[in-house]
Amino acid sequence: MQNDVKESVERERMAEVGRPRPARERRLVTVALVLGMFLAALEATAVATAMPTAIAELGGVSRYSWVFSAYLLTSTTTVPLYGKLADLYGRRRIYLIAVALFLLGSALSGAAASLEQLIVFRAIQGLGAGGVMPVSITLIGDIYPLEQRGRVQGLFSSVWGVSSLIGPALGGIITDLFSWRWVFYFNLPFGLPSAVILALFFHERPTRRENRLDLPGTLGLTTAVTLLLVALLEGSEVWGWTSPATLGLLGAATAGLALFLWHETRAAEPMLPLDLFRSRVISVSSAGTLVVGTLLFSASAFVPMYVQGVLAGTAADAGATLAPMSIGWPIASTLAGRLLLRVGYRRLVILGGFLTLAGAALLAGASHDATRADLMISMLIMGLGMGFTSTPYIVAVQNAVPWARRGVATSSVQFFRTIGGAVAVASLGAILNTRLARVLGSSIDSNAVLDPELRAGLPPHTLRILASALGDGLSTVFLAFVAVAAGGLVIAFLFPPGPAAAHAYREAEPPSPES
Repeated sequence: MQNDVKESVERERMAEVGRPRPARERRLVTVALVLGMFLAALEATAVATAMPTAIAELGGVSRYSWVFSAYLLTSTTTVPLYGKLADLYGRRRIYLIAVALFLLGSALSGAAASLEQLIVFRAIQGLGAGGVMPVSITLIGDIYPLEQRGRVQGLFSSVWGVSSLIGPALGGIITDLFSWRWVFYFNLPFGLPSAVILALFFHERPTRRENRLDLPGTLGLTTAVTLLLVALLEGSEVWGWTSPATLGLLGAATAGLALFLWHETRAAEPMLPLDLFRSRVISVSSAGTLVVGTLLFSASAFVPMYVQGVLAGTAADAGATLAPMSIGWPIASTLAGRLLLRVGYRRLVILGGFLTLAGAALLAGASHDATRADLMISMLIMGLGMGFTSTPYIVAVQNAVPWARRGVATSSVQFFRTIGGAVAVASLGAILNTRLARVLGSSIDSNAVLDPELRAGLPPHTLRILASALGDGLSTVFLAFVAVAAGGLVIAFLFPPGPAAAHAYREAEPPSPES
């Protein structure tokens, strides 16, 4: 059965793409994609440890979530569009466009002179990030056959994890020694070589066909999610939850999402093909990936804030605290990639669900007296859990569709990962803002507690009040992690049983002459 699936996939890929010349070109393309993964990992981790210092310098701790949410919004809503474009116009062209936008946004973010500029430039950076990760993962699926794909996806996850391990420490060191701005500039020397190598050595022959891009769907989804984020973040801080502005935006966001789903059922070539989710493998994998994105981006956003604001650490301390998550992830991803053909997807995602829940529970148990070691242990366990979960979900989806839909299927699952992060960071930021406003009011500036230099000038009594208020708010955020992780475990049990080959796409067999 596995050989039949392999031959079917190879026929599709050779007909549509044309395989890179065996040894040399595939190695070079792999190197380019490794650099792209490294680029994305640095963004996810190094920037997170620099943000508390950046916000302290630019002002506006109540807008802290916007710096993450603006990036996640644009990177989320463009993921399905990139997947569609990659299927229609070829992986290479779309990958290069995505990298160019990402690097432009990185350079502009490093030069931002105000918080408002940083938010806008992060949105531009997200426009590129929406294509870098899903197109990279799709390319891996294109150039490696089924029996190698799980191992290679695990390898790339480990590359992501190793670079993530470097990222937090590097982001903290650069921020402490130089400036948070150089964390953004550091993306440039990795993105440029990735684009050049892929442009020179990856050759493809995409089939030309009539197509219609679903731009109305993309714009509609972006508008609806933007309205939701504005309601969450501004309603908690400026207008109040029961104000007409907040309720109106929430209603408009709900109506916009309903209209988007209605449009997708009628679009000739929808950005998010809803028929994909008739497959139980794809629907469960999408839900599980949403949980992974929620926890990944939320931990990256709020654990550094806890370390710097409550435990009085530096940016380097925040990076070191996140690092164990980046150690556990590649270890588990590599093991999952090697085991999934042997034990199947379901057992791995259930194991990952249990570990993620255990790590989240340990994190929620952190109090104001917790040490960084306590947080690091919980981050390690959560990283192991998400590693065992993420690789099986991605590989299962890629193997469940034909080549012509692999790009849009992969990007659709990645869409749920980033939408989970975008909405979660905004929602948890709203919870934090509400708690801080209730305790501190408007008379105390809470920005200073995040910056070591500003913190040193605060009276001890004021510092205790600020740290206590921030700790209370973040403890509530960490309790929400537990609820999300518990939901992820339930989702893992819904994955259909059976070996990996049983869930792979197979072409319909022609009827026999006798029938």
